Amino acid sequence: MKRILLCAALITAAVIASATDVWEGEHAVDWSNTLNIEAAKFSDMKLGDKLVIEFMNAAGEVIELHSNGAMLPGTRFAHSIFPDQSCVEVFATPAMLASLQTNGLEVCGMDFTATKIWYGDGKESIDENTVWSGFFWMDNWDTLEITKNSFTDVDWSKFTAIRFYSEANRTDYIINVMTTWDNKLGDQTTMTMTNEYAELSLSGIDMAAALEGTDRLMVQCNKEGGAPFNFTQIELVPDPMAVESISASGQSADASKKFDLQGRPVAQPVKGTVYILNGKKYLEK
Repeated sequence: MKRILLCAALITAAVIASATDVWEGEHAVDWSNTLNIEAAKFSDMKLGDKLVIEFMNAAGEVIELHSNGAMLPGTRFAHSIFPDQSCVEVFATPAMLASLQTNGLEVCGMDFTATKIWYGDGKESIDENTVWSGFFWMDNWDTLEITKNSFTDVDWSKFTAIRFYSEANRTDYIINVMTTWDNKLGDQTTMTMTNEYAELSLSGIDMAAALEGTDRLMVQCNKEGGAPFNFTQIELVPDPMAVESISASGQSADASKKFDLQGRPVAQPVKGTVYILNGKKYLEK
């Protein structure tokens, strides 16, 4: 069974971490009856925070998180609801946080009753280069499908690779990275495999073109001879030369100006986010 994180563990975590209630009640969700949460409810949310949607009376269907009529960036398609599951959680990536704070949240799906939504302390490992973070159970040819809009506005010339972090602690599993079932970008024979992550080099890959004809990035794994494991994070790997160039450019234009790691000026810095300030990386506190 895929580990989507059961609510008992989440409630325990909520006791020892800060939490902000967003909504509470009973809303019967189906594809024609979406639960809408306004953007103002997420004004204090921070990068890396855990967003939790609790529910009851699930009929074994799916839950999807949308924003502004589209999939919420940084999430995956169709979270399957299992019989013993009463909540689902996601972690706030930069794209997700921006969408929630601008457009709010839409909880969609089939045959369940939403009861509570809250957010609180989550993962400190999430930074400006994180496109997805969570826990997805990889066993026999399971496929993690990340929404394409998780990569919106990415300047691919500033990155050299994509890293797929897991808890496998080994390298002898099969991994296929695809944009469609017939367009494989890499596998364990072409990627750099470590105990921490599998890395797909972007050398020779036109990611903008590869994503153009699809709505998702797919990561498929088979455990092979070892135990199944969780995938935990997907990150873009910056090109050190591009970051150096951005830093120098930012410093010459305005030594006090903050830039994100893609070189874009930042008007409203977000706590817990890494920026470039005066030619050096800087953690906003």
